[in-house]
Amino acid sequence: MVSRTWVSRMGEQTKIEWVDHTFNPWIGCTRISAACDNCYAAAMAHRRKWARFENGAPRKRTTPDYWRQPLRWNRKAAARGQRAKVFGPSLGDPFDAEVPDDWRADYLGLIEATPWLDWILLTKRPQVAVKFFRGRMVPANLWPGVTAESQKMLVLRGPPILSIAAKVHVLSAEPLLEPLELGALDRRFEWVIAGAESGPRARPSHPDWFRSLRAQCQAMGVPFFFKQWGEWAPQGELEAGAGRRHEFADGTMVARLGRKRAGAAIDGREWHEAPP
Repeated sequence: MVSRTWVSRMGEQTKIEWVDHTFNPWIGCTRISAACDNCYAAAMAHRRKWARFENGAPRKRTTPDYWRQPLRWNRKAAARGQRAKVFGPSLGDPFDAEVPDDWRADYLGLIEATPWLDWILLTKRPQVAVKFFRGRMVPANLWPGVTAESQKMLVLRGPPILSIAAKVHVLSAEPLLEPLELGALDRRFEWVIAGAESGPRARPSHPDWFRSLRAQCQAMGVPFFFKQWGEWAPQGELEAGAGRRHEFADGTMVARLGRKRAGAAIDGREWHEAPP
């Protein structure tokens, strides 16, 4: 198990804007697509020697005391009569093939024991999720979702996760590396979260990719949450004297400002919609 020195502080306060808490039942993963190229979790785990993000490497389960944190969050949410959202794992994949099903069953039990928390489980392995839930009830407070950085990944990962019976299905289009056409799927997601990449090797995203995704969500009545521009901001929202620039094939310019300066406004407005 992972040491107590850091888990006691992790999750109660999160920097992820679209949830109230993060939770990591285990740490570790294997990179499987372009979205993983600059994985912040792998870099963090390597730096702190938590786990190796490699095929065949052991995943590290967190401590029993840490697993009790969501029970406290649930009591607080119930006391104030206001539901809270939890994302996890943020340092792994809930349906990573290296994770044993009994760990997942324990995690499912924790989700069932915290009915005032809505749990967002994002995966790049929806086929494993479908297999796991075969013959199991999906708790009403579990919101399964996938990451799709490209149209290919949307078409590959979308249908399996949407086939799982759930109240809310989540699409995370972050880092978005090309435009997405949601209409290519027979069913729709109930929540779309999008964002560009941050970090030292961040790849720029075209502003129109997010405008298009926002417009598609509005047309379908789907809540749209724009998390960030990441390192690169659109030319139209820059101050004079901005730093390094990137030009897309159509002539659109973005500049590297850093995550804080780039912000999260599309055409002057922030989009923080979420399901009720």
